[in-house]
Parts: sequence; structure tokens; C-alpha cells
Amino acid sequence: MGIVSCLILPHGAMTFDGNPNGGSPTTERVKVISESQRRDCNALFAACSKAAELARATSPDVIVLNTPHGMCLSRAVGVYLNARAKGNAEWNGQWTEFEVDIALDTDLSKKLLDHLLSDSVAAEGITAFTVCEMPLRWGEVIPLYFLQDFTKAGVKVVITSNPIDKMIEGLEALSKTTHLGRSMAKFLGGLDQRVLYVISGDLAHTHETNCQIPLYLPDPRWNLPPASDTALPFDLAVENWVKGVTFSAEHTMGPSKSLEEKQVKWDGAVAKEAAQWLTKAIGMKAPARTSCGIYGVAVLHHMLVAEMEKPGTSFTSHFLCRLAPTYYGMMVATFVKEQ
Repeated sequence: MGIVSCLILPHGAMTFDGNPNGGSPTTERVKVISESQRRDCNALFAACSKAAELARATSPDVIVLNTPHGMCLSRAVGVYLNARAKGNAEWNGQWTEFEVDIALDTDLSKKLLDHLLSDSVAAEGITAFTVCEMPLRWGEVIPLYFLQDFTKAGVKVVITSNPIDKMIEGLEALSKTTHLGRSMAKFLGGLDQRVLYVISGDLAHTHETNCQIPLYLPDPRWNLPPASDTALPFDLAVENWVKGVTFSAEHTMGPSKSLEEKQVKWDGAVAKEAAQWLTKAIGMKAPARTSCGIYGVAVLHHMLVAEMEKPGTSFTSHFLCRLAPTYYGMMVATFVKEQ
């Protein structure tokens, strides 16, 4: 059956501040953020929960998760090879109460690694602490937290990490991700299992913010570039990619947040429009370099295009929300295969 659905989920820990059942730590954090941030966190948590519901309808047998913040190699895609993985969403000493403990599909992970290597993709397997669990942090834990109904029911996970040298350098990023996306589609599309493919990633990290709470601000050691007026156009371009909006080369401005859901049938014509939005986003060098999600989005684009080359195959994209409660943007979206 192969790929049946794909999710784009954020991994900002403050998403959990919208958890209505978060308990006392969440209650204490929510006390110090603004009303606008509380509404944004509520919307993000609800959107991630709905994305999981949409995926549930496709009855996946295995989850393949791509993370930009896991065990990363310098110049190769990493494939986790441990039998289990566990961790929490700890960020700046908070959100440790959100944990996952999952079974990894080692056999499928090894087959994926062999396929990538045979297909001339730079890839390596990663094993941590021999027979112990692979450690997980926010980049894996946050999206997987919303998928625990699957993992607790026995659905195993394959995890891949992005190479450290993935830093976006203009349009050449597209050429770097085309082969990887098509290779992933070739492998996953040929499986008998029903695959849920998940991108963990956020949008531009250069948004203006009025937030003064250190917990929700970047660590000065990261040396992030200053806030940029291209952060919002970047996020909008990625949103328009999901929606397959008719392309415009003009410098796009729009609302700072988007909460109106939209479904679009993705076919070849829509994918061509979407590709232009993706090219536009990557061409905005400053925000693209700070987005930990754009690499995964580009890979997913080429996976979808490769899948739609099969006769009678299309996807329905479901845009759920785009928000920037603090200095980085977050988006939730799904793609469900239609045949």
C-alpha cells in the first residue's frame, strides 16, 4: 500500500501549553504568557490533535518520522537503528512531563538504510548505547506525543534525521532534496504496509515578538539573526505551498496568523503551483536559513510529486493552522492519499 498519509507537525514545546489536561506545570506556565499566546497555544494543540485524527482514518501500520533536531550526522541522512526509543520534550528545563516510549521498527529501518545507500543517497545508520533506548528530545517527542494512540497500540516507528550541513543556501536546496524525496517515495511506496510519514519542523525563526519571558525566547548562544520582515512572507509561502494557491511572484504579505482550515486536492497542476511557492520560500535566504522545517518540507514535496506520477494517484491537503506565538512560526497540515 505504501504512503497513505503525511503530517507536518511543529515541535515548539509551548504547543503543550494549549493542552487542556496538561496538569500543574502547564497551569503555572500559562499564568505568565499573554492571552494572545494562550489562544495560539490552544489552537496549535487542537490542530495537532486533529491532524492525528485525520491520520487515524488512514489506518497506518508504521510511522516514519523525520526530525531536524535528533541524532544528526554531518553530511548524511541518519537512520535510527535501536530497538526502542524514549525521552521527553524538555526545553529550558521545562515540559519534562511530556514523555514518549516507543518501539522502533529495526528491520524496516535497516531496509530503508540499504535502499538509500543503493540509490546513491548519503545515509548512515545510528545506534546509541548499544542495547539501550535511543534518546529522544523535543524534535521527536512533540510530534510523537500526538501519535501515542498508534504507538501504544503496537505501531512501530522509523526515525530519520537530517544532515547537519542541510543549511539552506538559496535555490540549490531544491536540487539537494529532489533525489532524497524521490528515493524515499520509491522505498515507502513499494511497501505492503500502510505508511504514515511525519515531518517535524517549524517555520521562520526570525519573527518580531513582544514576548519578554526568557523561557519563550531564543538562547543568545544560538546567535540567531535579528528579526526580519521576510519571516511572515516566508511562512505565508509555505502555507500557500500546502494550499496549492495560484502562484504570485510579488512579495507576499498577509495575516500574522491563519486559523481557517482549507482542503485542496493535490494533483499535477496544483503541485506545479505549489513548487513555485516552495522555490520562493527557499529563495528568501534569511528566514530559510533559520527554518528547521523547510528541508523536510522540500523532501516531502518531491515525495508527493513522485507518488502522483503513479496513475490515478492524488492527495488531499488539509491546512489546519499557522501561528507564531513567539519568535518562530509553526504550522500544522496533513496530506491524505486519494486513489
